[in-house]
Amino acid sequence: MGFHDQSVVQKIRIERKKGTSIKNLERKFGVPETTVSRWVRDIPSASLAFNSARKREILLKAQLHHLTGHLTIDENLAKIFVSLLYWCEGSKHPSTSYIAFSNSDYRLVKIFLEFLRQGFKIHEDEIKVHLQLHSTHSQQEMTKFWSNLLDVPLNQFYKPTITNPTRKMKRLDYKGTCTIKYFDVKLLLNIMGLYEGLSNKE
Repeated sequence: MGFHDQSVVQKIRIERKKGTSIKNLERKFGVPETTVSRWVRDIPSASLAFNSARKREILLKAQLHHLTGHLTIDENLAKIFVSLLYWCEGSKHPSTSYIAFSNSDYRLVKIFLEFLRQGFKIHEDEIKVHLQLHSTHSQQEMTKFWSNLLDVPLNQFYKPTITNPTRKMKRLDYKGTCTIKYFDVKLLLNIMGLYEGLSNKE
């Protein structure tokens, strides 16, 4: 997937709000139609086809909501969810000796920590958070956002790592990358053992 300058994204969004069609935006800015559509999908359109496609997406996403609406997540199921999420996005032993789960999707980080709390007896004051932010972010605002989201006090946050953005668009509403750290090698091995057990299940 190619990355594009953020200024191009903003220009396209401004033009879309004026009613410019996706086809015309593609021709004017030289950005593929599928990419333009992804950038402006939240902007209301006069196009019946565009609106119909968005409504269809909403309906398809809602089709299986009933599976989670009344889902009871007990301690054991929470442990399974933690292990699967960690399998995807966690740092593994022996390269690390502590839990380190990292992602830029704030919803994913939030649900990982919620399941970790529910499934395991962890000490709240030992949860540490490290943020990687862009120099264009407000460190104070972003740290407060993550603190409120995760219900972790500000004094348990490390000093954030600050990087300069490349000006290449990756996603809208980027709030930095968050790493949850918890220094317990035994718990790390427990979690890894869970997903290894699942992978070996016949």
